[in-house]
Amino acid sequence: MAEQSPFMRIPSEIRLIIYTLLLNDHGHKTFEIRNEDSLKYRARGPHKRTIYRVVARDLARASKTTTYTLATKIDMHTSIMAVSQKIYQEASHILYGNRTFSFGRDIEAIVPFFSDMTKQNRALIREISLVKQGSVYCRDYDRYEWNAVCEFLKDHMRVESLGLVVEGGRPSMGWVAIPEYTVADFKTLSMVRYEALEWVWELLSIKGLRKLDVSAEIHHCPPSHSSAMSFFAAFSASIEAGFAEFLRSEMITGS
Repeated sequence: MAEQSPFMRIPSEIRLIIYTLLLNDHGHKTFEIRNEDSLKYRARGPHKRTIYRVVARDLARASKTTTYTLATKIDMHTSIMAVSQKIYQEASHILYGNRTFSFGRDIEAIVPFFSDMTKQNRALIREISLVKQGSVYCRDYDRYEWNAVCEFLKDHMRVESLGLVVEGGRPSMGWVAIPEYTVADFKTLSMVRYEALEWVWELLSIKGLRKLDVSAEIHHCPPSHSSAMSFFAAFSASIEAGFAEFLRSEMITGS
């Protein structure tokens, strides 16, 4: 039988205090995870993180190789987690529990980041947040990434709190004379599987939420001279009202 290390002879309450001091996040309860800048990635030495490709969100749409990185500026002493498996398990609760992992627009990082975790550590993650790109600006690559994210969260995570920022558009003349969609309207659209909201139907596959925060990030959009733009403008006007209520009615446990 292996001899117990001196550190593990310390009472668990004291070990918890030590972990908290070494993994002090200085009040940063949200960890911002992002795609690493391509220049920094090329300068990075050998690593164990999953490598993936991202497509730039500019006109060139160039594809680049990268990995994920922690964008939040903190100084945590995670080396203690390499001492033993027992210490790793105990400290993981401090590092991963009671924290929001935010990915912003870099949703390509979600699957690699969580895939590189152990199953036990993924089970500690309860809160994530992300930004959904406006549907009229999406390309096939964006749709593929969104589908992969929803599939992974559905099959491998047990997220209880989701912060969802949805990009929308407001024409120059505003939303005057543009009708807002109600909860009933979205329920009807869900029955006919309206194609422009395909990403929503994929999102609804994620079950077990206890909290869902939906907010809009509104940008300028062209005049509503097409049915697609007219729908996008009306949808945008509804994000924080009928749409948010619809999502909560469908995704929150006990709703």
